[in-house]
Amino acid sequence: MSDLDVLFRPYRLNALALPNRVVMAPMTRSFSPNGVPTAEVAAYYRRRAEHGVGLIITEGTGIARPAALNEPHIPHFHGEAALAGWKKVVDEVHAAGGRIAPQLWHVGSKRSNTAADWTPPAPYESPSGLSVTGEPFGQSMSETDVADTIDAFARAAADVERLGFDGVELHGAHGYLINQFFSEDLNLRGSPALRRCSSSGSGC
Repeated sequence: MSDLDVLFRPYRLNALALPNRVVMAPMTRSFSPNGVPTAEVAAYYRRRAEHGVGLIITEGTGIARPAALNEPHIPHFHGEAALAGWKKVVDEVHAAGGRIAPQLWHVGSKRSNTAADWTPPAPYESPSGLSVTGEPFGQSMSETDVADTIDAFARAAADVERLGFDGVELHGAHGYLINQFFSEDLNLRGSPALRRCSSSGSGC
């Protein structure tokens, strides 16, 4: 057996059974007008399943927070129209014998380089109102904001199961919101530095 043969062996983890160990990583596409996956999106993922990908992880999808995304045509994972679009994606992939899991994300204060002239419907938000370079940007999340964000991830995960996906991935890297909460440079909540920012009204 060659070193690569293991990639083509079946894999099982609890109820998840894959025909092989080839996993398609998420790739941002921005082909969902107004956040709604189209028939073309469903066909795109079906083609990957038809050609033998063991598990497809979708492009990043935005949870139900106004500033969760930093580009206008990244798909949402909330709302009747967007979820109906994702249901078609799931059905097409399963019809081709594939397995699929969505990636859920919130970009926090990370701006997009490809949509510099677009702004989300609410100010960018992050743990302490700082950009990924550590400069004041957007707004610091309140305790209520944090609780609602957690709830938005939970609601999206429940929809993942309801729509028939085979798993779910939470984006916790690349300077997006979850990653920002783990950064001592970007998450100053409760620290003397944050208290100074709050008292000065700088917004960080």
